[in-house]
Amino acid sequence: MPLVFLKRSVYTAIKSISEPIYSSPIPSTTTTTTTTTASGRMQAWIIYYYGNNQQFTISDSVQLLIILSPNDVLIKVSASSINQIDIRRREGYGGKLINAYQSMKAILQLGGSKVDKLEFPIILGRDFCGEIIRKGPNVTKFNIGDKVYGALNVIRQGSFAQYCAAGEDEICIKPNNISDEEAAALPLVSLTSWYAIQKFSGFNEQNALGKRALVIGASGGVGHIATQLFKNLGMETTALCSADSFDYIRQIGAEDTVNYKQKDWLTELSQKPKYDIIFDTVGPRYYSFELMSPLLNQGGTFVTIITPVFRNVDKYGLVSGLSRTAYKAVKQTLYGLSNGVNYRWAAYSADGNVLSKIKTLVEQNKLKVKIDSQKFSFEQIPEAISYVENGSAKGKVVIKYSSVL
Repeated sequence: MPLVFLKRSVYTAIKSISEPIYSSPIPSTTTTTTTTTASGRMQAWIIYYYGNNQQFTISDSVQLLIILSPNDVLIKVSASSINQIDIRRREGYGGKLINAYQSMKAILQLGGSKVDKLEFPIILGRDFCGEIIRKGPNVTKFNIGDKVYGALNVIRQGSFAQYCAAGEDEICIKPNNISDEEAAALPLVSLTSWYAIQKFSGFNEQNALGKRALVIGASGGVGHIATQLFKNLGMETTALCSADSFDYIRQIGAEDTVNYKQKDWLTELSQKPKYDIIFDTVGPRYYSFELMSPLLNQGGTFVTIITPVFRNVDKYGLVSGLSRTAYKAVKQTLYGLSNGVNYRWAAYSADGNVLSKIKTLVEQNKLKVKIDSQKFSFEQIPEAISYVENGSAKGKVVIKYSSVL
């Protein structure tokens, strides 16, 4: 069915914004107490309106997160990193769909026909590494004091704060051979890449060996992780990126490179053997499915992480936006089927099992995240976001939190 993959994509997107709502706090198990947690307050960067970086306000009186689910843990954050989704969420991306989902879930679980909007204030930030200081009574996989890493689902308050909360199935013990900052740079880009390659496109250790992959935007945050994952699956990878990234991208696993800045990049790709998967991390403005699909083998897959779901709902509203999204999905899927290829949208979900596999690859030195040389502290988070937004970053930008926070 043409809409099967859309259903799966939307399900993953909704899953990535899901968080249990309870009418009262769940008692937690804890052996760690600090002045901040005892006071019930924490320091965080918050926004009250969508817009530019001027919307950020730092506050040391933000209410400490309450463990709402018996399966949740409270984490003292030691490091986080900047992702494009943080910038887009600051601008309002996904706000309408997330608000609609929150309201519907609150009505169903709390009862009544109306709930107050709790959209603002928002704490942004998805990636984190930190220490568990409290846990719900049903948490069995982790103990107080465990150092964990993960990427928060987008409905949760974020990691640009002293503390964040996550479900035990959403996190993993951090790799033991890298720093907290390196661990905090990994989760979102790794989960996004893994879900696109394995969950949505179906490539794995059993069927990928010897297949060919093309990564569009291979030197970017998601792209350089995807390139390494393809290598670990035994696939032959071509990287579409800038020429100044060729040496690096070959070092991490690409067998072939093409400079996207040259006018005849498409002609050069067309002269190479066809691909079994094209992984798009950039979007349809320059690399549309129609343009790239002739490069695929019969039965091949074009998978993109740039999807119109949130954008359409933000622009057209819930009903019209989802209708337009469904129409787009059907149109692209039918186009692909008529040409013997597959079209997929992909989105990440917080997934501790996948992070455990990422951890193994990192500890085996089979996966490394590229970190930008510019360092930022917790107090400099808006500057770090501007640094990424202005295109200055040459790797993942990480935030180191002071031990006194």
